[in-house]
Amino acid sequence: MMERMDNICKSEVKEGPSKSHMQQCKEGQSHTFNFQYKGKKYAVTCDTSKTVLDALYTNDCFKDFKEDNMEKEIVIRRSKGEVPRAAVKTDFPCCLIEKDELLDITFIKNTGHVDTKKKTTDRLSFSNGSENLVIFYIKTKGGEKVKRLMKNNELRNEVDDVCVYAFKDDKLKAALRRDGRFIDVIFKKQCALREFGSDINHEMSNTVEHLDRKYFEIIVISDKNQLDSQDDDLCDVSTEMNEASAADLKESVDPNQHPIKTEQEETKNRNPMKSTKTSAKYSKIIDSKEILGILRSQFKDLLETLKQRENLKNKSEVQTFLRAEYDKSVQSFLEVKKVKQLMRLSECVCQIRVEESARGTGFLLFDRFILTNAHVIGEFDPFSWNLSKTFTAVFGYEDLEANETKCVPIKEQIAAYYYGKDNMDRYLDFALLEMKVTDEIVNCPGLLSRYVPGPPPNRGKICIVGHPEEGVKKMDPCFIIGRENRLEAADKHISENIEFIHVMRQQFLAEKWEMHDNQFNYDSCFFHGSSGSPVFDEDCYLIGMHTGGYVYPGENGRTRSIIEYSYSMQPILERIITQAKNSGKSDTLKLLSEYKSLNLYLENNDVDMEIDPQNQEDCR
Repeated sequence: MMERMDNICKSEVKEGPSKSHMQQCKEGQSHTFNFQYKGKKYAVTCDTSKTVLDALYTNDCFKDFKEDNMEKEIVIRRSKGEVPRAAVKTDFPCCLIEKDELLDITFIKNTGHVDTKKKTTDRLSFSNGSENLVIFYIKTKGGEKVKRLMKNNELRNEVDDVCVYAFKDDKLKAALRRDGRFIDVIFKKQCALREFGSDINHEMSNTVEHLDRKYFEIIVISDKNQLDSQDDDLCDVSTEMNEASAADLKESVDPNQHPIKTEQEETKNRNPMKSTKTSAKYSKIIDSKEILGILRSQFKDLLETLKQRENLKNKSEVQTFLRAEYDKSVQSFLEVKKVKQLMRLSECVCQIRVEESARGTGFLLFDRFILTNAHVIGEFDPFSWNLSKTFTAVFGYEDLEANETKCVPIKEQIAAYYYGKDNMDRYLDFALLEMKVTDEIVNCPGLLSRYVPGPPPNRGKICIVGHPEEGVKKMDPCFIIGRENRLEAADKHISENIEFIHVMRQQFLAEKWEMHDNQFNYDSCFFHGSSGSPVFDEDCYLIGMHTGGYVYPGENGRTRSIIEYSYSMQPILERIITQAKNSGKSDTLKLLSEYKSLNLYLENNDVDMEIDPQNQEDCR
């Protein structure tokens, strides 16, 4: 994970259009460029594999400028190139910026149609092979029959031209959509690029490989609206929302053109064989066009990922696979029997509170012993193993009214504990706590009865039960991300949140992110407060303990995570048994010996001297 994140944090981009640029992007060489803001100039030294915004964020002065203009859209204009003063997007590759080039930085009013925070970098994959880049220039005022072209009118008033980058095998439509600055009407009308100094028109379905370094205006070549099709969506992918409003569409095209059809008319055109007569009544979905655009923009990448992962070659194989997977997914955790079983098992889950404040999650493992994460309990006396604060296990916290909760005090001394790597290079993060009350607390014998020894799973469906965000008990069904797909999942998250890559890098370096053999990964909505939650497989067997994720502060300081993980149960139980033997806790060992799955056979004076639990080395 460390080596991979180091590469990821360099924000690799594809090969450039020239040999020197291609070499730079490939090797991630260091170079310099300058920027000016309000007449003052600043130098930036960066890795050529970064985006322009990522490089600018290495400059402390720029960070201050950006913070002062958080609600505004940034405009970055080049001083060199075939069309000087053309504005580039924030995700423009640094390897396309010439050495010592001066970028002019200004901020303009954001009209609300342009997303100033989420950058489109879906093709800037951090793990795929390199592709050649091209750049071309487009006039912001538009050509024939086009009154408005840019989503943000302020941008049209501020700059005359924009510089667009793309990959050679991109279609023009996909490249402009990914750029995100153009209104959606150009994708609905039959528009084209007309090259200045020529009568040649380049249609949206053409690839961009022959457009490199050329200068265009966008024109409307036909009054007819284009019909949406699934094939279009497979070929033309955008990670930006389709944000043009109805007003945009009306304002964008000359009134002499035919009016743009309504959503109902478009639906009718897409389904010419479907009867308009129906007995069912449907209500309009709010923001349906925007939602449809988001779903379509994600479809191609998801489809390609699926085809690569499952080795599918054509549409029929994809359809067959999706039908089979759908059948499996609807069965998972939806069978009444499984739901009831999870409900019973969830009674063993409790919220861990420290002096009345929620700290994390735990679960009744066996008898009167609760398992949680070591980082949940924090610091304690390393010599006596006594907790420094008062801990309580709260069962049944499923409603904010909290009428049915049972608050059980926890003994001062820790029963078992490990935080760090063990002598087998496995990472452990657990604390076994003993409750003071010995009477029956919950209608559950403990989740150890639902444990079967085995290595951490690599595929399948799981369900986490815990108290995320320090709130009431919740469940989160999700899918395990296989070891072979971890990097791909991390790449996807980073590419979708590229504006925070500098934050991710800082967290990576500070916390020394690693992946371990005894953990399994997934995408979960469980963050703070859910550490220590039990993780069940699709047959409701206990397989791990949810521990955390590779987290960083995202937008507005909200916690985000690249990927989440659990540690498997087997190493945890092995360490608990070892520490119980070393400390001579015969009562604990006797309780554990009742679980046949542990294969625990005790003999007189059976003491494993591998690690003394009172040794401070065991309390890392």
